[in-house]
Amino acid sequence: MTRTRHEGTGDGALDLARLDPDFADYYDAPGEVPSSAPSALRAPTPRSGVPAARRPGGQPPGIPYPALDADVDSPFLGLFPGAPARARTAARTAARTAARTAAPASKPRRRIPPPRRKSEPVRAPRPTFRDKDPVAELAIREIAGHLTFTAQLVTAWYWLPEVRWAFRPDADREALIVAISEQYAGLAGFRLHLRRTSKPFAADEWARGVDHHTARPLPDVAGAPSWGDHLVGAQRHLLSMNHAEGQTYLGISFARRTLGDTFVERLGGLVRRGSGDAERKRWARTVEQFDEVLEAFGMRGRRVTAAELEWLLYRSVALGMSPPRVLSGSARGGWSQGDLLALTEQIERFRSPYGATIRLVNRLTGEERHVAVLTVGRMEPLDIPERHEPWLHFHERLPWPMEISSRVDVLGPGDSFRNLEHRLRMIRSQQLDYADHGMDAPPELERLAQRALVLGDEMTTGLPVDSSRVHGWHRLAVSGVSREECLERARRVIQLYQHELRVSLQHPKGQEELAREFIPGEPLAHTGYLRRMPVKLLAAALPQAASTVGDRRGDLIGRTAGTSRRPVFLDLHFPMEVRERSGLAVFVAEPGGGKSTLLGALGYLAARRGVQVTLLDPSGPLARLCQMPELRPFSRVLNLTGSEQGTLAPYALIPTPHRQHYPAGPAGDQEHAIAVSNARAERRMLVQDICSMLVPPQVAREASTATALRHAVRNVPAEESSTLDDVASWLQASPDSDAQELGNLLLDTAEMPLALLFFGSPPAGTLADQAVLTVITMAGLRLPDLKIEREYWSAEEQLALPMLHTAQRLAVRRCYGGTMDSRKLVGLDEAHFMEGWRSGRSFLIRLARDSRKWNLAALVASQNPRDILGLDVQNLVSTVFVGRIVDDAEVAAEALRLLRVQVDDGYEAVLASLSQADTSSSARLGFREFVMRDVDGRVQKVRVDVSWVPGLLEYLDTTPSRDTTLSRDTTPSRDTTPSGATDPAGAITSAEG
Repeated sequence: MTRTRHEGTGDGALDLARLDPDFADYYDAPGEVPSSAPSALRAPTPRSGVPAARRPGGQPPGIPYPALDADVDSPFLGLFPGAPARARTAARTAARTAARTAAPASKPRRRIPPPRRKSEPVRAPRPTFRDKDPVAELAIREIAGHLTFTAQLVTAWYWLPEVRWAFRPDADREALIVAISEQYAGLAGFRLHLRRTSKPFAADEWARGVDHHTARPLPDVAGAPSWGDHLVGAQRHLLSMNHAEGQTYLGISFARRTLGDTFVERLGGLVRRGSGDAERKRWARTVEQFDEVLEAFGMRGRRVTAAELEWLLYRSVALGMSPPRVLSGSARGGWSQGDLLALTEQIERFRSPYGATIRLVNRLTGEERHVAVLTVGRMEPLDIPERHEPWLHFHERLPWPMEISSRVDVLGPGDSFRNLEHRLRMIRSQQLDYADHGMDAPPELERLAQRALVLGDEMTTGLPVDSSRVHGWHRLAVSGVSREECLERARRVIQLYQHELRVSLQHPKGQEELAREFIPGEPLAHTGYLRRMPVKLLAAALPQAASTVGDRRGDLIGRTAGTSRRPVFLDLHFPMEVRERSGLAVFVAEPGGGKSTLLGALGYLAARRGVQVTLLDPSGPLARLCQMPELRPFSRVLNLTGSEQGTLAPYALIPTPHRQHYPAGPAGDQEHAIAVSNARAERRMLVQDICSMLVPPQVAREASTATALRHAVRNVPAEESSTLDDVASWLQASPDSDAQELGNLLLDTAEMPLALLFFGSPPAGTLADQAVLTVITMAGLRLPDLKIEREYWSAEEQLALPMLHTAQRLAVRRCYGGTMDSRKLVGLDEAHFMEGWRSGRSFLIRLARDSRKWNLAALVASQNPRDILGLDVQNLVSTVFVGRIVDDAEVAAEALRLLRVQVDDGYEAVLASLSQADTSSSARLGFREFVMRDVDGRVQKVRVDVSWVPGLLEYLDTTPSRDTTLSRDTTPSRDTTPSGATDPAGAITSAEG
C-alpha cells in the first residue's frame, strides 16, 4: 500500500485514530515514517478471544519466519476450541507481546549473514518457463523435403505429370495401363495415398505473358476497347468459367517409426530440430528405389517440391476453398510442428455428427464453403479403354472442380494368393453346410469358387502384375457455396457415375472424419466401402489423364470439350519461334462447320497484337472485321471484283528475293541465286496455268496448246515487270497458226471486265500495302462446283478459278514485303481449288517450307483433307483443326490421318458428333466444335468460344438467315483505304455457307 496525502490529516501525519482499529497496529508511529514513503506493516493488535501471532523469541520484526515444525504455533490455531497446545500458544503469545511493548525506541540490530566462501561460485537460479505446447490439429509432426513424418509413419510424396489419353490408339492406351500396373505392383507391401486436386488457372499470369510477347499492340482508338480492356475481358471470362488445372500426387508410406526415432524427434524439438539424421539415412535407399520405380514410363513421377507439398496441404485442409494467394516463400522444404499451425489456423470447421455436409469458414476472409464427401461403392466390370473412360478422371466432365483421395494397400502375389485361398475355403465351407443340411447350394457359390480357381491359376502361373491386387478406399469431395448447391452437385456426380460407368457412389455419414482423409498423414475414417480389385483396374483409374491442348502464351480461343474443361490458348507463331517448326495450320470441315468463323477470329486476335494479317475470303463476310471500331483505322478491304486492271498480274505476284535476306559471303550469294532462279521458274509455271484457265477447256486439253504456251513463256522474261500482254503478243507473232489462235483467244478473254485483272501491270501501292489487317474478297462472284466438268461452267465460273489462284498469291505476296523476323499471318479460304493445278501444289509446298524462315503463320482452309494430304506436306503441318464430317466415311478417315489419329478405332463417330444441334429445338447452334492437334502432337476436342470479345461474333456471323442490318451497313465491296470508307456490296453464294 502507498500512502497519499488524502489518507491522513492536513499536515500529512498519519491519523491512527481514523483508521480501522483492526488494522491500526500494522502501521508504525506517525513520526517514524515519512508521509511519502511506503507504510511498514506491523503485527495486528489481538482481538478479544483471538491470540496474536507469535514471533519467534528474540527475532526482531522485519526478519522472515523460519520454517516451523508441525507443533509450532500458528495464528490460526486459536480459532479452533480444544486445539492442542492452546495454553502453550497463549503463553508464548503473551510473552511476545510484552517483549514488544518493553522494547526500546531504538531499532534492533539486524543479523549479518556469514560471509560466503570464495570457493563457492555465485550461480543465478535458472529460470523455468511453463510454455504451452502448440495445439497440433494435424497428424503430421514434421516435413523434410518430400517426406512427411507422423508419430508412426514416414511418407514420401511424388508429383505425377499428366498423360495424354484422348485420341490415342487402344494399343498405346493398353501399354500405358500395363506400365502403370507394373509400377503399382513394384510398390507391393506399402500403403499409397493418391491425391488429385486442382489449381485455379492463373489468369493474371497468362495476361502478363500475352502482354510480354506482344511487342507492338494496336494503338487505342477513342470509343473502342483498348488493349488493356481486351486483356481484362479475357481474364474475366476465364474466371467466370471456373477453369482449373488438375494436379496429381502420390504418397508412399514406407516406414513404421521406432520408439527411438520418436524420442530423437522429441529431443530435436527442444533445439528446433526434427527427426534425426540417422533415421533419414536409414531410409534413403528405400526412397531411391521409389524414385527408380516411379520415374519410368507410365507415371514418370518425380519428388514434390516444397511449394507443391505446401499447396497440397493447404488444399487438403481447406477443401474447395480459395487457395492462398501467396505461399510461405521458403524453398528449404522443412516444417517443424510449430510451423504446421499455419496450415490450419485460418480454417474453422463446423459439423454435426450425422450432417450431410461440413461447413468450412475462413476466419480471416469470411469465405464459407460446404463440402460433401462421396465414397466409391459397388462397381461393375469396366472395359478400359475399349468402352469406358478412366473412372477416377470421369468426374472432370462436370464444370466445377472436385478433389479425390484414394488410400490403397498394394498386395503382392503371396498376400493376394493367401487372401484368395481364405475366401475359397469360406466358399467351400458354405457349400458343405448346405450339403450337411440336405439343401442345394446356391449356384452363385459354385461360380465364385470357379472364379477363385481361375484367379488362383493366373496368380501362380502369370506375371507379378497379373497376380497383384489392391485394397483401397476411394473418396470424392464435392463443394459448394451453400449447402443446397453442394448437395445438388453431389447428386449430379452420383448420377453421372451411375449412368455412364455403372459405378455406385455413396454419401455416408461421418463427413468430418471422411474429409480429414484428404489431408496427408491423417488416418482412415473407417474401413467401410473397401474395394478389392486387380492392380490393372487401379491403373486404369488414371486420375492424371490429360485434357490440355494448345500453348500457354497465346490468345484464348475456347475450351476443351472432352472428358474435362480446360482453357485453350493458341499462339500461331509459337511453332516457329519456340518449337522451330513450320507455321502451316490446316482447317478442314464440311460446309457450315465453322472454318470461316474460326479463321476470322484468329485473324482478329492476331491483328489486335499488331501482327500483319492478310485474309483471303472469297465469299466476303470476313470483310466486316475491318469495320470493327478498334480495327477500322488500321484495316483495308480489297474487293477483286471491283479492282483496277492489272491487280492480279501473275508475273508481279511472285516477289524477287532480296539479297539482304540471305547470309553474307559466297554461300549466301549462291543461296540467293538459287532463290531467284526458283522464283522465275515459279512465275513461268503460274503463267502457264493461268493461261490454260483463261482459254476454253477444249483448247486447254490439246497438246499444241501446252507446247505453244511453253514456248511463249520461255521467250518472255520471267521478271516481275512482265505481263500477260507480252505472252499474247509473242503468240500472235509466232509463225505457228495454233499459237496465233491461242494468242487471239487470250486477247478475246481480256475483253471481259474480270479478265482485265490479269492483263497489264498492277496499280501503284496495290502490292505494297502496309495496313495491319487486309481482307481480300471477291464479293458477288460465284465459285464453281469442282464435281462438274469445266465444259459446263459458265463464263463467270471459269474466271473465278484463275482469280482464286492469283488472289492467294496476292495474299502471300503482301507477307513477303516486310522483314523476315516480323510476325505475319495469312489466311486462305477455299484452298481445295488449288490442288488440281501444278502451280497451286507448288505454291502450298513453298508456303509451308518458307513459313518458319519468314515467321509466317499460314492458315489454309479446305473442305476435303485430301487436298492437303495429296500435297505430301503432312510433316510440315504444325496445327490441325477438323470440324464436323458426317456424310463421307472416307473423308472422315482422311481427316483422322491428317490428325495422325488411328483409323478404325471409332473416332470417325467423334467427327460426326461435332457441333451437333439439339433436334428438339429450332434455335441456332451457338457454338462450333473441332478436334484440334497442336504442334506438340496433343489431340483434343475443343469448343471455340470468342464471346468474350465484344461484338466479334456479330461481325463473324456468316449464316445467310441472320439479320442483314449489319451486312447492309458494314459489308464493303470495293477497295477501301485505311481510313475506312467503303461501298455496299452483295453476298457471295458458295459451298461454304
